[in-house]
Amino acid sequence: MHYFGYCTYLDEAEQKHYLPRGRAVTKGYVANSKVEFRGQVGRTDRGWCHINNGPEALGVEAHGVVFAHPAEDFDVDYEGFERYFLTVYGEDGKTYDCWTLRLSAPSEHVRPPDFYWAHVPAGLKAWGFPEDVANRVLAEYEAAKPSLDPEQSPT
Repeated sequence: MHYFGYCTYLDEAEQKHYLPRGRAVTKGYVANSKVEFRGQVGRTDRGWCHINNGPEALGVEAHGVVFAHPAEDFDVDYEGFERYFLTVYGEDGKTYDCWTLRLSAPSEHVRPPDFYWAHVPAGLKAWGFPEDVANRVLAEYEAAKPSLDPEQSPT
């Protein structure tokens, strides 16, 4: 199976924590999708990473990494997130049928706390994504309203 890692999953520590048996295959992108930072319905004190494929994503690309993993790792569940299926266009010229996680009930644009956000630019840099990709993600972050507690601990 293939997982599309984006946002925090680009940081090796986060990827190894949440998808420990994942093996990187290639960098790639999802067409007509964009990375956003959103609160969850009923919880708008902070944001999380989310892939939006609505009309406002037309012509936009969400960039990330395709990871191969054992089928049993598909059974993971995280409260507030849903499995989302997508086609990823790999840098290797192949397409991949992937799944990823995104918010199940996204609400307003809200920044994540600092500890969470730190994984995003670190991962983009570690994977060598182009500056325009990193700048688009940063612009989404800056356009979102601040979280209520940016210093929130990771627990």
